[in-house]
Amino acid sequence: MRRAAGPLLFVLSLLISLAALAVGGLACYQASLLRRGMLEAVIQSRAALATLPGQTVEVPIHIQETFPISAQIPIREEFEVPIHTTLPISTEVAIPLNIPLLGERQISVPIRADVPIHVEVVIPISRTVSVETSLAVNLQVPVRVDLEALGIEGLLEGLDARLAEVERQLR
Repeated sequence: MRRAAGPLLFVLSLLISLAALAVGGLACYQASLLRRGMLEAVIQSRAALATLPGQTVEVPIHIQETFPISAQIPIREEFEVPIHTTLPISTEVAIPLNIPLLGERQISVPIRADVPIHVEVVIPISRTVSVETSLAVNLQVPVRVDLEALGIEGLLEGLDARLAEVERQLR
């Protein structure tokens, strides 16, 4: 039985070695596919990074807020009111008259007149008004950022240099 065990162990170790070789080959193939995928991702990232400085990023910002408002508003105005009219006067005035020998007598004098009135009256208004309210704001504001204006050229150049090094290593 010892003689049969030797070739059996040999065949078994040969099968195990072949299985290990197949698993290693499969792992190597998968690593090669992974390396190609990573290389393609790095190349696409560098191409996208090259177009980034000329881009404008637009981010919509939603604002939904209620702001309380409390204010004292002074109002100081002067209004000119023109008055253009005619005032009719129709009356009788009793005038005491001292007549010699007769004594004092009352004489009625009728007065009839139209008095024109042309006046501009200035009416000053000085008042403080209290305002207590709240203002509800619900809007969406687009915020545009020009990436060239941010001054990130140095950061982008450093990132591109690192990606170039990774690309060189993956090739």
